[in-house]
Amino acid sequence: MSLSAFTRSDFLDRVHPTIGKWSALWLVAAAAAVPLGTGPSNVIGGCLFFTLLAAGGYREHWLRIRRHPFALASLVLFAVIFLGVSYSNAPFDEIRRALTKYARLLYAPIAIAVLCDGRWRRRALLAWMLSMLLTLVLSYVHAVWAFPLARATREHEIGDHFIFKHHITQNVMMSVFAIAAFAQAWRLRAQRLAGVTNVAPSVIWAWLVVAVAAAVNVLFFVLGRTGYLTLLVNLVVVALVAFVAAKDRRLMVVAATLMVIGVGAAVSSQSVHNRLQAAINEVESSQERGIATSMGQRLEYASKSIDLIKARPILGWGTGSYAMEYCRIAKSPEWCKLGAYNPHNQFLFFAVQFGLLGFAALVVWLALAGVAMQKLPLADRLLGFSLLATLCVHSMLDSPLYIVTEGTWYPLMLGILAAGAYHRNNGSAAPITLATPGHSG
Repeated sequence: MSLSAFTRSDFLDRVHPTIGKWSALWLVAAAAAVPLGTGPSNVIGGCLFFTLLAAGGYREHWLRIRRHPFALASLVLFAVIFLGVSYSNAPFDEIRRALTKYARLLYAPIAIAVLCDGRWRRRALLAWMLSMLLTLVLSYVHAVWAFPLARATREHEIGDHFIFKHHITQNVMMSVFAIAAFAQAWRLRAQRLAGVTNVAPSVIWAWLVVAVAAAVNVLFFVLGRTGYLTLLVNLVVVALVAFVAAKDRRLMVVAATLMVIGVGAAVSSQSVHNRLQAAINEVESSQERGIATSMGQRLEYASKSIDLIKARPILGWGTGSYAMEYCRIAKSPEWCKLGAYNPHNQFLFFAVQFGLLGFAALVVWLALAGVAMQKLPLADRLLGFSLLATLCVHSMLDSPLYIVTEGTWYPLMLGILAAGAYHRNNGSAAPITLATPGHSG
């Protein structure tokens, strides 16, 4: 990289062509790394940041962002979080931690600004899918050989077969991957029928097999009630998208068949039955056994969060304030220790810290993501609405945007998909016109 890359006259206006490709490459690498571990994702995120600085073209990026409602909503959401710093009484470490975690929301507008070429968007999605395919294969291998690499082995989780991340994280991602594999098969089929590609039918069937294997992995091989629920919701989403959008009635039949098979498999899975029955028992006994059960804890966190929201409904208590304020009104030091991290509900978490302003910003962000997904081709729409539905369900049961892996994965994937929503030509960069001295058109 020469000094001329920084001293060129159009540094602010135009992205350097070579360094700009490196920015796209780092986004592809981030998509591949996010299922595999926090360390690689953090390193790649740092490389992406410095590459963006070096590539220039900030006005060009801004022109793309400002005409994309979801990108603007992402910036507004982060601005609300940043505003919360001004009135927060939380310790500095808590404020810094919150800003660091929520800064990952910026993956969405960055992806929208950088991945204006449809080929790079496809590479990023395939990179994530290949990492999930690796996870899927290793999960099945772990069922017959508990190799030391697997996290389930290191944590001595007998009968659980998660590999790189927590079982909930793997299950949630795998439930979306099942839909992604199905969407990939349908995309290849449509391209083959249209004569765009001559891909062999065996490749299409292979992706369908992968979709089924991913669903089976969620239901029978990895424990985690959140994944069971997100898989079911995703199957319903596929059926709804197929019913509303598909001109090909065969997609409706296939989607309905998949949903019936998925529900049937869930009913026949003893692990699903045991985990769901345990959840029902925990809710029923929450008053007597509250602190001893997962559901009892969540109900207590929700109750205290609502009390905090009522006390400051408009702007909330400020960025990073949840732990301090929850412990202030917690029933006991033991409850404080258990619930100080987050209330296991993203909507309540935002409302406590940022009030109705933050809650509204989050809901609008999700809604505009849905608008963007609606503008995508059918296969991407299936994946996009699956991802969005998964985020909504996950946000009711945890605070995924505050967790490093999920907080990277959701904005990054939504950004990658949404990047194609307002570009007429999904195969190449959308034209940008910049009126600058010495340049025209």
